Amino acid sequence: MATVPQGEQFIEANGITLHCFVRGSGPILLLPSPGWGPSVDYLMPLPALERHCTVVYFDARHSGKSTGPDNPEEYTLDHFVADIEALRVHLGAPEIFIAGHSGGGHQALAYGIEHNDHLLGIVTIDAIAAADDVRMGEMMKMIDKRRAEPFYRAHPTYIDDAMATMAGGGSLTIEEILEKTGAFYFHNPELAAGSLANLQFDNDVLRYSQVSGFQSRNLLPDLPRITAPTLIIVGDDDFQCDPVSQGGRMHAALPASRLEIIEDAGHFPWIEQPEAFDAACERWFTALNG
Repeated sequence: MATVPQGEQFIEANGITLHCFVRGSGPILLLPSPGWGPSVDYLMPLPALERHCTVVYFDARHSGKSTGPDNPEEYTLDHFVADIEALRVHLGAPEIFIAGHSGGGHQALAYGIEHNDHLLGIVTIDAIAAADDVRMGEMMKMIDKRRAEPFYRAHPTYIDDAMATMAGGGSLTIEEILEKTGAFYFHNPELAAGSLANLQFDNDVLRYSQVSGFQSRNLLPDLPRITAPTLIIVGDDDFQCDPVSQGGRMHAALPASRLEIIEDAGHFPWIEQPEAFDAACERWFTALNG
């Protein structure tokens, strides 16, 4: 089994420098940042993964402390998948686990489609599989039901202002977008300000990924190519990656998958419901090792 030194390191792979932070013990699990701007720091630590794996958290190209070309054409999903594969090869691991949250989950699924033979398993956390009309319909249902909730009744313009921001196109920064829409990402919207305050972003890669169409590919038709065991975790109140259009359809398409829906959680279930998130991971790893 390949071993990786613990702590922060910088690894040359696929012509760029990837900023990594290594925690835990066991087989290697690669965990990229979402790819459209946030640093991977917001995901650390995930003890439920670190108990079973050597987790290599890493900033995707041009995010956080990783480097990346100043060319939007080099931020397609294929480029992110190639970075993951180059990192696996560099670490000398014939087989790995891979995990990802949101756009990182999109990368993990795409990696599985192309490199199933190198996988021990996949963990997706509120991942995007298909940004299609079904997803849009579920998103609108999630937003509409919020109108009756206490936070939004106390802030009567929040929903309409947030929807206007979401429709505003690519001229806004990540910070501006989350300032207007951050509450949507949580079952308890009061958690948004504190949870999102310390996130680090790169707005250049946001623009590059928008131009390249990153996250726009519908992965559902190709998911049956993944035979590796897959854990699908999704918050029941996630308006971005909901249990119906994302989690449910992924589960139906993946032959060896387990779907865990975390109650009273939005897009960040390990923050809102850490015990339930931990238990979902533990059940899956226990079954794999049993």
